[in-house]
Amino acid sequence: MPLILIVEDDALLRTTLRRRLERMGHVVHEAPTVAEGRQHLLGHQPDLVLLDLSLPDGNGLDFLDEQREALAESLILVMTGSGQIEDAVRAMKAGALDFLQKPVVHDELFVLVDRALKRRRERTDAERTRREREREATDRVVAESPGMKSALGLAGTVAGSPATTVLVQGETGTGKEVIARYIHARMLGRDLPLCFMNCAAMPEMLAESELFGHEKGAFTDARETRKGMFELADGGVLVLDEIGEMPAPLQAKLLRCLEERQIRRVGGSREILVNVRVIALTNRDLEARVKDGSFRKDLFFRLNVFPITIPPLRDRREDILPLAHFFLERFAPKAGKIVHGFSPDARRRLESYDWPGNAREVRNVVERAVILERSEEVGVRHLNVPAADASPAVDEGEILSLDEIEYRSIVRAVRACDGNQSAAAKLLGVSRDQLRYRVARYRDEGRWNIPDAFDASRVT
Repeated sequence: MPLILIVEDDALLRTTLRRRLERMGHVVHEAPTVAEGRQHLLGHQPDLVLLDLSLPDGNGLDFLDEQREALAESLILVMTGSGQIEDAVRAMKAGALDFLQKPVVHDELFVLVDRALKRRRERTDAERTRREREREATDRVVAESPGMKSALGLAGTVAGSPATTVLVQGETGTGKEVIARYIHARMLGRDLPLCFMNCAAMPEMLAESELFGHEKGAFTDARETRKGMFELADGGVLVLDEIGEMPAPLQAKLLRCLEERQIRRVGGSREILVNVRVIALTNRDLEARVKDGSFRKDLFFRLNVFPITIPPLRDRREDILPLAHFFLERFAPKAGKIVHGFSPDARRRLESYDWPGNAREVRNVVERAVILERSEEVGVRHLNVPAADASPAVDEGEILSLDEIEYRSIVRAVRACDGNQSAAAKLLGVSRDQLRYRVARYRDEGRWNIPDAFDASRVT
């Protein structure tokens, strides 16, 4: 229950207010003087203070000033006489929420009290959400290796900086989205919005509408005005995944938005100011794409203000087992299993594998193992990970056709992603339709001999 402190020397008013507030479900303490109010704050943190400015042993303004630190988390409502309006205004400049003139109209006061306590609950809920978000983001990041610790350190630094664009680079599955959420969780201020958009998942026209919004009637299906991602993320963070796949015409419009901090909806004529931090994610070598002309050089330089590179898992092997344990602790309770760890053989298998799918592949492998495992320890037989000497990599002396190399790569990627075709396509750097076409061809040719658990008919 909220705690309200009434600092008021009028005994009748104090008692009347206390009784009414207690009937409303609040805990109420009284202090008829500045000295008693000061003493109360030594042992209590009131949610709300009803403060008279004229007290027998001092002025309410002085009380506010000297107890600034103790009252930092409290809301203040001031009660003042008719000749003290100027003091009430000074009190609001010092941090008071509002003021009432005496004689106090009780109903007006209780409306203000309800409004003030509602605001405090909202502020407390927002702060709790922010802390939970920050803790969750921290818990999701496994960083035992020097490379990952360095990336995490940069993410923490940029979160508290004024940088408006961040470029997070790394292979598929390394944890780029996790780093983006980590940055968002540590940004200062209110509970900031966080929006995501995949730049490769939609046609150019639809992508422009998704990014900047559209006006009613802008195109055939635009039946109503709609805000885009930049407007929805205003004041917070917009994460642009697969930025390297953004169509060239849209790259120019994005650059203009980043430079001018304003957007124009599709079919619109007015400029809309936005204040958004953009975190761009890519598994592509953007500098190489700049050289081949598929990515604008000026946009690359604008995004590359604060680059963060996440090393692949094969270059940070210290993170492999901690990641495996992290996912084990997540999936075991969901599967209703009590699984405490990995057998020695399983640990060796995990550490010796190169993990082309990086952390995402670890996640898929562990989730599958937890489902299959019947003991309290994951054994090597349930790990869908090839032994080091059974790697499908091509032997230096072995000459294979390009088709066979492609086939082996696809088989390995589908196994690595536990049958998830979208993830496997990303791992291979091709579209899902391209992968689906090849798998269908292999099946028609009778070459798709992966065990049923990875049968193409299960892949979605």
